[in-house]
Amino acid sequence: MSGWLKATLMVIGAVCVLLVAGASPVLGAPAVLRGGLMQLLGLLAGLLALWGGWRLAAGLRVQFVFGLVCTFFAVSGLIAAWMYGCQTVENAMLGGAMWFGAFATACTAVVGLLFAAIFGYFVRGVMRRRLWLAAAHWSCFFIVLGAFWDYCSERTATVQVTAGSGDKVTEVKTATGEVLPLEFALQVEDFSVSYYDGAAAPADARHNRLIVKDGERYLPFIWMNGRWVSLPEGHLKQEGEELVLGKRRYAPASFVQPEGVAYPYLLISEPLPAGVQGVGAVKEYRVACTVYTDHRGRPETRHEVLKVNEPIACKDWHIYLLSYHYNHAENTVSVVLQARNAPGRWFALVGMVGLMLSTACWCWWRREESADVMERKELVEA
Repeated sequence: MSGWLKATLMVIGAVCVLLVAGASPVLGAPAVLRGGLMQLLGLLAGLLALWGGWRLAAGLRVQFVFGLVCTFFAVSGLIAAWMYGCQTVENAMLGGAMWFGAFATACTAVVGLLFAAIFGYFVRGVMRRRLWLAAAHWSCFFIVLGAFWDYCSERTATVQVTAGSGDKVTEVKTATGEVLPLEFALQVEDFSVSYYDGAAAPADARHNRLIVKDGERYLPFIWMNGRWVSLPEGHLKQEGEELVLGKRRYAPASFVQPEGVAYPYLLISEPLPAGVQGVGAVKEYRVACTVYTDHRGRPETRHEVLKVNEPIACKDWHIYLLSYHYNHAENTVSVVLQARNAPGRWFALVGMVGLMLSTACWCWWRREESADVMERKELVEA
């Protein structure tokens, strides 16, 4: 190994240590990780990784590039076989007419296996141990490339949506006021919280509100902590002949006045949203969503479940669940979502998968024998 190559590996290792530690005597980890110096070091490490991989592949560079392309198609075939294989099992369990769908997805899974087998055979023939080490260097470069691409062109925005309101999110607004179209519609259907040890709110837990008519005035109350609490002004509005509380309308004719009661009133009792009044350690937050999009010019409706750290992907956007707010006065749950468009994410994922695969192959691939050893073997065999 040449002195320049050793120096390259030492620099890459030092930069990785800095990235992981984020140490700084005055500014702290966030300032270091996002500062210009760290970005410059990351760029330098990426370029050195690209150059080091190219040097390692000296004499076998055409073979190296061809092997990387074949590796990409082999891994893509395995992914397709896994995804369509799982879909085949799911369709087969439904039975009936879905057997035709199971047959179709099974054929696609077989095609994926053929891709993996054919291109895997090419990989086995052209790749060498040092070429896998070169591939690991290039994988590091792809990770850095994805990070810098996102830094230059990533777009993020947050949006708050009330669950079950029927509102469709088709665009988001950034912190700077820029409006970004999503190219699809997202509707939040339901929100639920599950707890460990089943510590959720009882299934018969109710949310109670009361509207009392006092002459020409209407006074809204809410049941909290074992007593009726008056709601501040602005919660109840009168529009024509109807009363508007939250997003629901009520007619004054629906008020009742039993015998012995001084004022007419309207009691509104609704079930609490699932789990929002539970106690204990939270196990999972779940948001049921409907995505309205198109696939190859045809309308498509997808029902998705959004969880923390499990985003929904559509049209180069990823939707993340950040938090939720329970409006006790209106008995509604609003979820705070983050829409993130990161074009460099694909390069970073390719680099991560490539780094894991190339490192494993470099460790376990059969060692190359030198020309002198092979000549001695030939003499012995002769």
